[in-house]
Amino acid sequence: MDNLIVQGDPDQGLCAFTFDDGPHRYPIELWLDILEQGGATGTFFFTGEWIDRHPDQVRTILARGHVLAPHSYHHRRMAQIPRHVFFEELKLTELAYQDAAGQPCPAFMRFPYRSFMPENLAWLAEWGYTNVEGEDSGDWAGISAESIVLRIEPLLRSGTIVVQHCNDIALGTPAALKILLRKAHERGLDPVGIPEMLKALGRKISFRAWKLVIDVPAEPDYPADNWEPVSSDEALLRLAHESADWRAPQFTFAHTRERDWYEHLRTPLNWGAITEKRELLSARRFMDAYWGYVRAGVDGDKLVLMDYDAKEAQADTLVYLLRWAVQTAKRFGCVRIEAVRDIRRMSEMCRQLGFKSELVPDSEAALRFGVR
Repeated sequence: MDNLIVQGDPDQGLCAFTFDDGPHRYPIELWLDILEQGGATGTFFFTGEWIDRHPDQVRTILARGHVLAPHSYHHRRMAQIPRHVFFEELKLTELAYQDAAGQPCPAFMRFPYRSFMPENLAWLAEWGYTNVEGEDSGDWAGISAESIVLRIEPLLRSGTIVVQHCNDIALGTPAALKILLRKAHERGLDPVGIPEMLKALGRKISFRAWKLVIDVPAEPDYPADNWEPVSSDEALLRLAHESADWRAPQFTFAHTRERDWYEHLRTPLNWGAITEKRELLSARRFMDAYWGYVRAGVDGDKLVLMDYDAKEAQADTLVYLLRWAVQTAKRFGCVRIEAVRDIRRMSEMCRQLGFKSELVPDSEAALRFGVR
């Protein structure tokens, strides 16, 4: 199958250090710090279950310039599961990734245990995925740093993809990584992320995303209280200052200064055919402070929630947003609402509110999330 990659271009002077699973008892910084000291970009193939348990660490990995990609949701032996469970594992991981990162999930992965059959690759191809393998370091057995280096050093050349682990067993890996990065630089190799390796092979990086489609109910359960338009520059500046302190991924991934965040909020969002309606920029104000905001556009009979966040992480903040969305949708004659952030929890809130909703693939993910 042409969606199986075991090495990069042997003529590009690139190599890649990759890490599977995800640690629970040890800090991710043990791996990140060494990668960055060695001038390397790491690629972490982590499970959706880990992503759900550690969303803050997801954002740390991405904010520090590294790559995160799927490794199934439950770390199943994928060659031993039926087709419907196979795709369920992919879907669960993509949803976990999107909710934690606020970005679509890259469509390349690694199978746990290297467990896959030809039909598994064919199934992956249906969703546009590439399976990335490489040279096994053996660190999954908890071997020493010296043993890892002895195993990988002879294989370290242009195009090599090193398969290591970032979990609670592979504790020899960080020390081995420091040595192997030095060896890579001595050999004139640039340790890059898997996206660069794939691009060097002439392969386009694609992404997978989901959206929540909500039918506008005939009657809202409660009115949309405490929402107000952000109609003045003074109000917008205040929203920028206050929302920067919420540490939302929309801010932390792309901005380091509140002024830049203010300029982002001031500039209308554009998703191809959908442009943000500035008159809809609204914030929920409570106890003389902003507790949430929403940016939206109208596409035919759909109200599209283009960006939103809240001061608190509790799911009931999504209920307040849904009430605003229902009220606004009715105002513009919309019959559906679409959302792309925090959509699993929003789906559950819709269920509790009695709103009909469905999670569906988002074919316009590149436009919605600004990826190419």
